[in-house]
Amino acid sequence: MELVALAPATAPHFHPPQRTSSPVRGQTERTRSRSTWSASVAATWTAATLLRSPRARRRRPPHRPGSQVGRKATGSDNRYKSLEAFLEAQRESPPTTDPLGGPLTPYNDSPVDWIFIAVFRQVMSGVASWQSPLAFWGTEAYDGMLEVAHAQQWGRTLQETEDSALSVIDNLLPEEGKARFRSALKADKFGTELNAWITAAFFPFMVGKCEVEARSQEDLAQIPEGEAWNCAVKIEKCRWLEKSGCVGMCVGLCKRPMQRMFGEVLGMPLSMEPNMEDLSCTMVFGKKPVEWQQDDLRDQPCFSTCATARSQGACPKLT
Repeated sequence: MELVALAPATAPHFHPPQRTSSPVRGQTERTRSRSTWSASVAATWTAATLLRSPRARRRRPPHRPGSQVGRKATGSDNRYKSLEAFLEAQRESPPTTDPLGGPLTPYNDSPVDWIFIAVFRQVMSGVASWQSPLAFWGTEAYDGMLEVAHAQQWGRTLQETEDSALSVIDNLLPEEGKARFRSALKADKFGTELNAWITAAFFPFMVGKCEVEARSQEDLAQIPEGEAWNCAVKIEKCRWLEKSGCVGMCVGLCKRPMQRMFGEVLGMPLSMEPNMEDLSCTMVFGKKPVEWQQDDLRDQPCFSTCATARSQGACPKLT
């Protein structure tokens, strides 16, 4: 998120990278090398910026396995005890298929991915006031982040969950970055395409494989007739939704807070359109989202793999 906010203020002739059907081998290797180097620098810079931020330091939790963060013992202890019992049961019997009954997508996270995951997890744990005992690195890294996400919404309404997720996103964006974003990036061709390209380039660690797609005037009224803007991102099979198996976590911790942050705080309309029939999702920058009261997701039932549904019989997280 911070990377979007700190995008160059002017770049009148921006053209997102285009694919070629038969790239020269040498060019391909150089491009891959530059991409890896850029991602490494970006990840390290993001982590360093977060950890040196006074606000982040105040929220940064001690690295204690399965611990409450920044809270004295209160009546809320029972909330954490029930959460930890729930998560322990999930670790002992994890889903063997995706929410639709298909095979789970294999992931091989790189050290750069682990850095991004750790940064998000660290900020999330400060908001949730709880930290997972799972490792920050290796095969447990993403699952550890998901456990902290469970803590964010445990015992909370959908609105409370959305507010907590917005706090996470807000802590990843400095005030000067927000101001720069609002002044430099509008819902025009340059602003929407730049956001789409950055999302597709830097967020596969969170959502899985994705690619930029074009939209026309039929999709967005501000696109001139006959033009096509590369302002949408198609997530092939959302990792967040697949791993959690939870519609509530999709809506409360991703869709609604992201739309709210971009639209209300950054001034860039964003419509996130998850498809529960194939676990894909489309993000369209520059498009106003459907009001929640008219959104079909309100009536979406739990998946059979939903951890909360399996333990409680129903998923209350859309209320």
